[in-house]
Amino acid sequence: MKIFTIIGYTNSGKTGTLIEIIKELVNRGYNVNSVKHVHIADFTIDTEGKDSWRHREAGASITAVRGDNETAIIYKRPLNVIELLPHFNGDFLALEGFSDEKLVPKILCSKNLADLEERFDDTVFAISGIISSEIKEFKGIKAINGLTKTKELVDLIEEQAINTTELIAKYH
Repeated sequence: MKIFTIIGYTNSGKTGTLIEIIKELVNRGYNVNSVKHVHIADFTIDTEGKDSWRHREAGASITAVRGDNETAIIYKRPLNVIELLPHFNGDFLALEGFSDEKLVPKILCSKNLADLEERFDDTVFAISGIISSEIKEFKGIKAINGLTKTKELVDLIEEQAINTTELIAKYH
């Protein structure tokens, strides 16, 4: 499985770009998995008072909710990327967020040059989002509008995303 992440500030174009990337990867025959990092204070999937919440309150370290259409497994702590990997088995694992992840190749979405400057590091292999309509590159990294030039961006993802076994080796 290959992995990459798309990062940037709120309303910079991350989700729209990632949706188009996922569609194009699927059109190319890939099985795509994704993880969204939610940056909302006090966000929780579990709802106070509901049965799964009550299970955890009773002492369960991991709880799961299974309905007729979906299953959610709830850990009461954030898992790092390595801990998340065993839960996925696609050709690609697309992360949204995870800006603090130092080993996963990144697409940086931005609204302006100041945001680019603040978030840019050596793991960025493409620039996208709102700023990609205004610039062609930043510090030698190509700016590609993921909404209008999705195929070109996905070509780059196929080249730059790293295999998860390589990622695991870097962690050790």
